[in-house]
Amino acid sequence: MLDRFGQGLPDPQEETESPELPVDECANDECQTWIYRGDKVWRYDGDLYCKLRCLAKAMGAVEMKAGE
Repeated sequence: MLDRFGQGLPDPQEETESPELPVDECANDECQTWIYRGDKVWRYDGDLYCKLRCLAKAMGAVEMKAGE
């Protein structure tokens, strides 16, 4: 029977995805910031956006002051 240390840590060379490599880029054409594994993102219509502002622009939202 193995104790809890019998297997050891996973071998980093066996990992298929590197945390340093981007997994995608922001779908907003004006931004295109790299998106890395573990980043908080918004998905809309199959695309990833790095900020809520980028998502709003993709949906056609316009920033303005109320009453204008």
